[in-house]
Amino acid sequence: MVYLCNIKYTFTMSKKLLFTSFAALLLLISCEKEQPEDYSIPVDGDGNTYKTLVIGTQTWMVGNLRTTHLNDGTPIEQDVKWESADIKPVFCYYDNNSSNDFTYGMLYNWYAVNSGKLAPKGWHVATKQDWETLATHYGGLSKAGGALKALEIWREPNTGATNSSRLGLLPTGCCLGSFENGIFEGQGEIGYWWTSTPAMGGAGGEMMKLSYNSEELQGNGSGPDFGYAVLCVKD
Repeated sequence: MVYLCNIKYTFTMSKKLLFTSFAALLLLISCEKEQPEDYSIPVDGDGNTYKTLVIGTQTWMVGNLRTTHLNDGTPIEQDVKWESADIKPVFCYYDNNSSNDFTYGMLYNWYAVNSGKLAPKGWHVATKQDWETLATHYGGLSKAGGALKALEIWREPNTGATNSSRLGLLPTGCCLGSFENGIFEGQGEIGYWWTSTPAMGGAGGEMMKLSYNSEELQGNGSGPDFGYAVLCVKD
């Protein structure tokens, strides 16, 4: 009888142990599924990663966006003649020279920005308010340009440049609207960035601009078919 009881006890304990292990496994799987995705490192639609910089309550992506895909994998058309810039998302390299990519990033039209899928997941194209908030840390819009501009590449005198923000923004230049057949201008002298804020009173969006001969950070509305660089902020 003792022997039989031991068998029964061992069998019962084995079932309990198996059930406990199975329950623990289900709990582990459930916990893993509920964990939020980690977007602390921005990864764009091409798989490029970027450094980040915390400024106040914001986390900025360091370097201009350089993806040829939206964050859902949809390709963005490269338009070397800028003929489709007024109707759908497109990008180009400054002067249609791909060697400009790593230093300056891509130039995108408003339709790419306004897709809502251009930035890495967990991030967004910086809004006009994002830029204005950034400027408050460096003396406001009239002075912030100096803190934002890199110390190199800009044409002299690179007025007020200190790069105290450590963002090191560069003179990207831009691609003029489709009515100009994709003429490029301003690289080395002026930096242009789209915001994701729609322009007041018309098509297109708000953009921000820095110049080699000013420390001001300027903002203006722009038509949708211009090509500007893009900076992103963490959601």
